[in-house]
Amino acid sequence: MDASLTETEPVEVIRFRDSAVQLRALRAGDRTLIEDLVRHTEPHDLRMRFSGAFRQLPAKLLDHLMHIDREHRITLVASASNRGRPEMLAVTRAHITRDDSAEFALLVRSDLKGLGLGSLLLGKLIVRCRQRGIRHLVGEVLRVNARMLRLAARYGFRVEAVAPDTVRLILDLESLPAGA
Repeated sequence: MDASLTETEPVEVIRFRDSAVQLRALRAGDRTLIEDLVRHTEPHDLRMRFSGAFRQLPAKLLDHLMHIDREHRITLVASASNRGRPEMLAVTRAHITRDDSAEFALLVRSDLKGLGLGSLLLGKLIVRCRQRGIRHLVGEVLRVNARMLRLAARYGFRVEAVAPDTVRLILDLESLPAGA
């Protein structure tokens, strides 16, 4: 789908921590917001998300994250206005593979971790994946990422060993109850 069409996609407004937060698809103009999100995320949290240590996303990785492809990617960002300036609070995505599975990832700004925003985004991503007919949602996570492993357990992901320091999370979307 043409990236210019993303500006017309629906925006859901929710209340989060006494503020209005917009939930919407990633847009082509979000690059600087993603860069700012990374600047406001602690190195430990970036390592948990990207399995690497850096303070700024390498340009090639940022280009990959900003690639808008509505046919193969489902994205959801949480953004708010801070003194009239937009800021990104969290982002999640699912990259659809050939076998009706999708690989997911999630990043929540460090100062907002543990408040339910990541859970909210993951739940909405799961719904969108089910609506697209995706059968399995998978993600590779560092074994030391206890917070993500707890969140995945609440949603019913099973854990499979991949490597000494990594596990694969798998959620069978077809077996979830209709209202889940």
